[in-house]
Amino acid sequence: LCTHQGCAVKDVSDGTITCPCHNSTFDAATGSPTGGPATQPLPAREITVEGDSIRLA
Repeated sequence: LCTHQGCAVKDVSDGTITCPCHNSTFDAATGSPTGGPATQPLPAREITVEGDSIRLA
């Protein structure tokens, strides 16, 4: 969820996560904000990768 207003982040492209609500962008490796109205980083989340599937742990 975006740290600006809690919208679900959507797209990941070229190492950038984008929030569709207000176009905040975050570094996919660190979660740090790189643009837009968000000023706080995305929280870390545990994931698992199985074949072509990525899931929250």
